[in-house]
Amino acid sequence: MSLQLIFGGSGSGKSDYVYEKILEQSGREQDRTFFVLVPEQFTMQTQKDLVTMHPDGGILNIDVLSFQRLAYRVFEETGIQVGKVLEETGKNLVLRKVAQEHKDELKILGGNLKKTGYINEIKSLISELTQYAVTEDELEKFTEVSKNKPHLYWKLRDLQVLYKAFHAYLADQYITAEELLEVLCQAVDRSELIGSSEIVLDGFTGFTPIQNKLMQKLMQYAKKVTVTVTIDSREDPYRIQGEHQLFYMSRKTIAALTNLAGEAGVSVEEPV
Repeated sequence: MSLQLIFGGSGSGKSDYVYEKILEQSGREQDRTFFVLVPEQFTMQTQKDLVTMHPDGGILNIDVLSFQRLAYRVFEETGIQVGKVLEETGKNLVLRKVAQEHKDELKILGGNLKKTGYINEIKSLISELTQYAVTEDELEKFTEVSKNKPHLYWKLRDLQVLYKAFHAYLADQYITAEELLEVLCQAVDRSELIGSSEIVLDGFTGFTPIQNKLMQKLMQYAKKVTVTVTIDSREDPYRIQGEHQLFYMSRKTIAALTNLAGEAGVSVEEPV
């Protein structure tokens, strides 16, 4: 159990470095599985890059996955059953349905729901609340704090109505892609696949709170977790300054990962 960070500017060769390392190791330890986690849109390109770099033109024990595909792999292994995953179009339809059912409770948003793209914006906001682990109770607290700003207060009240109704409709029959990672966090300790693997994360600019929670679990149970972080070699990666500073997001990610490793009692290797 360890964490290693790979630092470098854009185009400096971070990805090539970790891919070469994992290809070399996968050739020596052919009975082990290696995971390369990348954003969903980069999975095919990363597979192509690894196959091209491999001396035999194949990556039998290396899986290139997104967070969501990793969840399905672990669910399949551990026998966890999850509801049907509701895609983006389905979310829009559900939101339109619950908005219609609760239109009398919507003081501000109700008059805008027929505008083009408005439901899609509400859907994006609800998805973001889920990604950042904002519960219905926390949303209630935000709403109470905003009482001195009436327009914001009533917007949040309307959002509460939709947020609660949306989750009530999904209960026991559907799950959103954002909620998959919460279920995965609870399954990682039962996964022999994770326990015997090494994991590389490449191409991420940062992680949401639920992804950070999962990262800590992966650090605890995988053999090793390696993360590439884009930051200029002349910069101090451990010194967080103002949000306006260049590489602020990278420094924030580095601080979060090292703190998570410390909380979990996971050793942090010397960065490259």
